[in-house]
Amino acid sequence: MNKIRFERNRTHNYIVMYSLYLYFLGLSLRNTSKALVIFRDDKRSYVAVWNWIQRFGSCQVYKRKRVTAFIIDETIIQIGNKHYWLWLCIEPVHSFVLGIYISEERSMIVAEKFIRSLVSKY
Repeated sequence: MNKIRFERNRTHNYIVMYSLYLYFLGLSLRNTSKALVIFRDDKRSYVAVWNWIQRFGSCQVYKRKRVTAFIIDETIIQIGNKHYWLWLCIEPVHSFVLGIYISEERSMIVAEKFIRSLVSKY
């Protein structure tokens, strides 16, 4: 495991890590630098955030990839004597399976619950 070292501590380590986390979640450089205002530290520019990304971007901060579209389908399956609904979600470009869910009924509530769990992950 590579240990991240800071030669100069002008900015606290947790601020740098938080900015990397925000950027890899999908925020722009400018919005990431604006989000650092809550720390009441000196205002960091988007160029500073960009420099941190160049320096520490090879370290994995957030493992999940950002997904721009879902394809969701459901089908009925039989397990023993009972029938269940199998919900499947894939990412259309690379055909990654993003989620599988089994429910006893098919309704909007079940569909929304499945979609919300996917949105919170990706």
